[in-house]
Amino acid sequence: MKLTDQEIAEQLRQLPGWRREKDTITKTFRFSAYMDGIRFVQQVAEAAETLNHHPDLTIGYCAVTVSLTTHDSGGITQKDFTLARQIESIHIL
Repeated sequence: MKLTDQEIAEQLRQLPGWRREKDTITKTFRFSAYMDGIRFVQQVAEAAETLNHHPDLTIGYCAVTVSLTTHDSGGITQKDFTLARQIESIHIL
């Protein structure tokens, strides 16, 4: 079920660096080396597969942008925030 604008805003306040872009939540993670970003993508992919909820990933030099939306619900749901929190824990490692 899609979250309301207020629910989305409340949850975004708890996730520094994440922002809303239309029907997605997005964050760009920066790394000191290209391969660090690639390792991060692998860990994100494993977490996404476990949750059966897959983000859009854009890989650049020393940066990875993650965009989350729940396509079958047509917008942002709790699934997106659950995966965003898991991604945050990966980035800290």
